[in-house]
Amino acid sequence: MNPRSTRIARLVPMAAAIGTLAVLATACASPSQEVAQASGQVSTQQSKYKGTELGIPTPIPPVTLTDFNGKPYDIKANAAGKLTLIYFGYTHCPDECPTTMADLAAALRLTPAAKRAEVQVLFVTTDPDRDTPSVMKAWLGKFDPSFIGLTGTVAQVDNTAKLAATPVQPPVKNPDGSIEVDHGTQVNAFGADGLAHVVWLSDTSPSDIAHDIALLT
Repeated sequence: MNPRSTRIARLVPMAAAIGTLAVLATACASPSQEVAQASGQVSTQQSKYKGTELGIPTPIPPVTLTDFNGKPYDIKANAAGKLTLIYFGYTHCPDECPTTMADLAAALRLTPAAKRAEVQVLFVTTDPDRDTPSVMKAWLGKFDPSFIGLTGTVAQVDNTAKLAATPVQPPVKNPDGSIEVDHGTQVNAFGADGLAHVVWLSDTSPSDIAHDIALLT
């Protein structure tokens, strides 16, 4: 793996207008490389969740992207009445992205069918040039065929990520031809109320995610 792809992830506050938690991750690192530093937006109260509870919930982004079938996808409208899990990443990611998708798929297998039907997983690509609809569909299908891939212009993805309080950076091509894609590593769990009260960091286990899904659905 390119040495420059090694990075440290940490919790950092986003802009005051967003006012919530974000996890900065550069080019994807393993959980052992991550150092968590609490943001002022993380709840300091005893939490019933296994994930990280937010003191200030994040509203679901009211934006429309394009799904991997080439159709417009209104995130807020499609989230009505569901628990919508949103992750920003890319299919060429060497570690965090496939691990997170596998963990979500495992957590859903631990979830009773009735509650599973109330959960939707959205994968928003931060590498739209390489993550074509067919690439995303094939890649996500390896984890769970119900996962939906979303794409858009770099500007659209950046705006969506900002609204979801998740830091992302446009892909950067290095002199050696490798491509770096910096992105947040948390899963944002937006409840039926349209707010994310909890996020799951990259070291959250499938059983802990399933525990929280039961509370959120």
